[in-house]
Amino acid sequence: MRKRVTILALVLCLTLTACGGGEDNRGQTSFLGAAAGIQEDAVLLTVDGREVPAWRYLYWLAYTCDRVRERYEENGLKLDWDTPLGGGTLADYARDQALADTALYATVENWAERYDCGLTGEDQIALDEDWTEKAADHGGEEAYLEILADMGLDQARAKELSGVGQMYAKLYALSNTADSALAPDREALEEFAAEQGLLTVDRILVSAGADKEAARRRAAEIFSQLNSAADQTAKFTELAATGDDTTGPRTLSPGDGVLDTALEEAAGTLAEGQCSGILESGEGFSILLRLPTAPESVSAGYFDQRLQSAAEGAAVETAEEYGKLDIAGFYRSLQAVRAADHNTISR
Repeated sequence: MRKRVTILALVLCLTLTACGGGEDNRGQTSFLGAAAGIQEDAVLLTVDGREVPAWRYLYWLAYTCDRVRERYEENGLKLDWDTPLGGGTLADYARDQALADTALYATVENWAERYDCGLTGEDQIALDEDWTEKAADHGGEEAYLEILADMGLDQARAKELSGVGQMYAKLYALSNTADSALAPDREALEEFAAEQGLLTVDRILVSAGADKEAARRRAAEIFSQLNSAADQTAKFTELAATGDDTTGPRTLSPGDGVLDTALEEAAGTLAEGQCSGILESGEGFSILLRLPTAPESVSAGYFDQRLQSAAEGAAVETAEEYGKLDIAGFYRSLQAVRAADHNTISR
């Protein structure tokens, strides 16, 4: 099982607008502390000196365990936390992934302090409004709290970690502000694009449609116009606008699935400013133009890499309870407590 990129965990939590533990609004104790046998407000670890309460780590541990279980069930496999994986076990993977996600959040908070991107009064109002909107989307606050409580969440801690998401957005905006302390130089962005194998292409697409041969002839006509143009790049832009792919230039990462694999491979063989021949794929017939990758188009990926690297390189110290935590036992207890709570609600 491949390790999830931790920056996506931040985005996921923003989507949920909630992560947490402790006492929920139904007056019940969170599943997390009960399953782990750990006081949720106790400091379980520090990240570059920032104290992190146990509930944050336990939330991400429960999240990771749930995703692992789902993957095993999808493949018809029996879940065994002692399964060897990457020099350790499946349990070690869950422990480490939860720690990586927890460290990422703490690193965002540390950066927010360093670069003066803390939450303002307006941000707090936005958090309240977002909570109200999400609650309405889930049938009202009581129904929403029941959904979140199944993951060990409550309203206060939901807003707390959603606030970390707002800090992330503010930090990213600062990184795109000229002359700010977080703004990267152009050379660093260009180096990042090269290291990541990023390339920018535009495409003229003629969809196959019901008459594949007619589409092939149309693609040939376009290719002829392109070859006879005095300014091939300008002509390409003109023709692409009338084609069946109106996305415009896009920056590709290797294997990201934005384009068919064969098209992506063909794009990689082009020099900047060079057009491909007519390429056939399931969509139809494509002609590609390789363009220079603008540093601005990779700024988001570069920022995320910097943040990720900072989180991975952070000085992490853990309490004794962290080392004693039995992952398999925690997840069995978690499922049992969830099941008991569901039975209570159903009655």
